[in-house]
Order: sequence, then structure tokens, then C-alpha cells
Amino acid sequence: MIITHARPDDLADIVALEQDGFDATEQWSEAAWAQELAAADRRVLARLDLHARVIGVASFSCVEDMADLHRVVVRPSARGTGIGASLVRAGLEWASAVGARRMLLEVRPDNHSAVALYRRLGFEPISTRRDYYGPGRDALVMQVSLAGDDAWAVVCA
Repeated sequence: MIITHARPDDLADIVALEQDGFDATEQWSEAAWAQELAAADRRVLARLDLHARVIGVASFSCVEDMADLHRVVVRPSARGTGIGASLVRAGLEWASAVGARRMLLEVRPDNHSAVALYRRLGFEPISTRRDYYGPGRDALVMQVSLAGDDAWAVVCA
């Protein structure tokens, strides 16, 4: 399988992943994904299957020395196979290469598989954002150090 830059031609596949991957109240719209793909300050990575169809996507940004992981979506039938981890690792490598020293993300605390994945990749909880996903739906904020962090290098090897 291949990790590549997502293209505007991938939009339909990405929207389908989004619809399969999130509850309607948490889904990004087609217009939001189109903006992600077009934005100069975003890095959108896609994992393709053998037929060049998108089976996973992740969106990142970097400002100064701070990178953000905005979204990871993997086809439900392909979850647990390392696709999400490979996308996040590629994003961490990109962020480090462009000078980021840290990467942040927000995740629902009850998304246990995602929290476990991020912990395996070196992310640690640093705070909670109240009502981030709507009233009564908080986000766990997690961070990983990139610059000079030997532990991260081992995780990504």
C-alpha cells in the first residue's frame, strides 16, 4: 500500500470514508475536505489500496514549530491493520522535517482505540477542552515532542 499526497480527485473517496467513519454530528462536509485539499498550509496524506482507492486519510498543519493533527479517517473494514498509524507516522516525519518541535491533537476520550494508537506513537495527554465536540462532549488534548526526541525516532522506525 502507498502513502501519497491526497489530491482533489480523491475527494469523493475521502467523503465516503468520512461518512463511514464518523457520526453525522461529527462529520466534516465535502466543502470542508475540499478546503483541506486546497489549502496551502495543510498536508493531507492518503493511504491507497492496490486499486489506488483511498482507504485512509490524515490532515496536518504546521505553524512555526507547532504541528497539528487535524483528522485521521480509516475505512472501517481496514481499521486495526496499521493504516492510521502509518499515516500519523508519515505526518510526524513531515512535521519534523519542516521544523516542528511538537505536534498536538484533540481526540474524544471515549475513542479508546484512537487514544491507544496515539499513546503508542508517543503522544501524551496534556489537557481537556470542554465542550470541544459540542455540549458535554469534551476533547482530550495530546502532544508529542518531535525535535531531538529519541523515543519518537524509535516509535517511527
